[in-house]
Amino acid sequence: MQKVIFFYNKVPQLFVVMATIAIVVFLSSCSKGQVDVKEQVHSSVNKIQESINQASSETSANSNPYDYVKNNEDFEAIIALGVAALPELKQLLDNSEQDGLIEYIYAIALEKISKVDMRKKTEWSTGKEFLKTYTAYLKEIPNKVKNIANEPISDTEKVDQLKELGTPAIPYIFDVINNGHQELSPAIHYLTGNKSKIGMRKWSVENVDQLNLLTKFVEK
Repeated sequence: MQKVIFFYNKVPQLFVVMATIAIVVFLSSCSKGQVDVKEQVHSSVNKIQESINQASSETSANSNPYDYVKNNEDFEAIIALGVAALPELKQLLDNSEQDGLIEYIYAIALEKISKVDMRKKTEWSTGKEFLKTYTAYLKEIPNKVKNIANEPISDTEKVDQLKELGTPAIPYIFDVINNGHQELSPAIHYLTGNKSKIGMRKWSVENVDQLNLLTKFVEK
């Protein structure tokens, strides 16, 4: 009997230990995943930079950045990483002491992954100019989503405005949908490339790390 009592007394402790291990493993996998993304971004950026360096300085200076990234496998590799690449791209642009072709390419990648058009807000012609506008845009997202959700306009207009806020707005749009604005679901479907059509709850569970990453990215 004492052995049985001893076992049951240990059960709660066992669950605590198992839960702790599970959390540590989860956090480690998330951290490793982000490290892998960082390495992939840097690998692709280095290859792009090498090709820029190989071109003459005059050619690079006169290059149209959009022509440069067109059909560029290394650029497309960065885009394929999706929103996970946003923090590293922004940091690279923020930390750079230059404001040339590679910085412009960072800006193009940030804009494309974010599914936004910053020129609708302010005209920009360099990567650093883009960064200033982009940073201000990120700070506005949480309040803008709430305001749009409660505006006295049609659902279609609300969805269109939310789409324009881009992928960084996904966690905040998801929150207002959870709080009763189911009519705004098409905005999430658009921003996730229809991946959320499997079911909002299921998608959020499967992509909780992505939601957390975007929230941290916006509120940093």
